[in-house]
Amino acid sequence: MLPREVLKWLQSLDLSLPIRNTRRDFSNGYLIAEIFSWYYPKEIQMHSFDNGTSIETKTGNWSIITRFFQRQEFVIPREEIEGTIHCKPAAAQLLVQRIYAILTNRK
Repeated sequence: MLPREVLKWLQSLDLSLPIRNTRRDFSNGYLIAEIFSWYYPKEIQMHSFDNGTSIETKTGNWSIITRFFQRQEFVIPREEIEGTIHCKPAAAQLLVQRIYAILTNRK
């Protein structure tokens, strides 16, 4: 479960999809891309991402996102990304909280 403050932040972004199951909803990277597109609209274009569930879709989306992370010098552990892709317990929550801290400068 995500902390209330993080959930409120996500709701304030008015994402195109509701977050019902953190583990599943973030696994393909689509919502992660959408979050970063709010903060970096010139860097992340949503037409480059697919909201599918296949492993090909997930790896394609995440490869674009990880290249973006590298360009921005964001430190996001590969294990958190892999865990999120494969719906491992707590991985997506950790990743979203890390992204929240990076984008809002809050813990």
